[in-house]
Amino acid sequence: MRNKKIISLILTCAFLLTGCSVSKETQAATNATTVTSETTVQTTVKQKLEYNPHPYSKKLSERIPQENWDALYNLSDAIRKGETSFKCASEEAYKWCTDITVLCCLIPPAGTKIEGKSDDGSPAFENGTGKIHYNMPADEYVKRQADFEKMIEDILNSNIEFDDSEYEKALKLYLYVANNYVYGEMTEEEAKDGYIYLSFMNKKGVCENFAGLYAYLLLQSGVDAFSIGCFDKNCHAWTYAVINGQGYHIDTTWALKGDREGIYLDYFMMSDNEREKDDCPVGDLTGALIPQYWANHTSWKLPAKDDRYNIRDWCYFESMDEENKILHYIDMYNEHREFYYENVK
Repeated sequence: MRNKKIISLILTCAFLLTGCSVSKETQAATNATTVTSETTVQTTVKQKLEYNPHPYSKKLSERIPQENWDALYNLSDAIRKGETSFKCASEEAYKWCTDITVLCCLIPPAGTKIEGKSDDGSPAFENGTGKIHYNMPADEYVKRQADFEKMIEDILNSNIEFDDSEYEKALKLYLYVANNYVYGEMTEEEAKDGYIYLSFMNKKGVCENFAGLYAYLLLQSGVDAFSIGCFDKNCHAWTYAVINGQGYHIDTTWALKGDREGIYLDYFMMSDNEREKDDCPVGDLTGALIPQYWANHTSWKLPAKDDRYNIRDWCYFESMDEENKILHYIDMYNEHREFYYENVK
């Protein structure tokens, strides 16, 4: 009997020891799983888009010297800190980067709040240094700029993703503007706050506001774009964008949803021919950021020959299948259609 008890005790101890061993292995496996799970979460965190204080257009650089861009970036860095001067290679570059139109388009909060002049009557530009005049307390401007930058980041990250294609970024931001802004003239008092900045803040504007606003969002997303316009027949402004190396006309003003059932895709990635059909001649375009842009017949060509992406006519956006690269839309006969936007020939 005693031997049976001893054997029983040995078996019980063996079982307990085995149990402890299994428990430790299980715990180790659980810990490994936890670490692996945490690692997976860390590697799949969505990458955020950040505000770019140095927006750049490769296409515009055909007409705008690099020293102008450098001056603009030095100015941008300076006013973000409330400084009163910045380095600048030439007086011509200084005048360009402090021009109200350039500021409105490329540093919207600075549009009417920053001027290229000195506060003490000394030369505004001398010895490679440009003076900055604030039309509001400098510290208040720094906050205004910071608040704007956060707003832009929120808009970008709420509507597009870091790894979206240029087509997807352009379309999503086109839909964002069409869904969230309304057409409306600004009062003279409102216009003093900068015509693009104010559109961002008040969610309204006219063609020149939306042309510049949409172009600015595209530049911030990494897509080359800027506002252009025509004065013949239909005095109008829209956005010229370079997507996958090709130029296109994109008109967010005429795409505004308003009281319509949906958002027209007619005005997205238009060719020259499509733009001409809407009474917007493209033979003598103006560009707000080009030095002396007001002069006609600049001989600067902005081709948009590719019409593969333009969906005509009177077609509404329905949905987007990004995994399969399919744009779903409704045509003028209320039929559901599909457009494979990554395999267009």
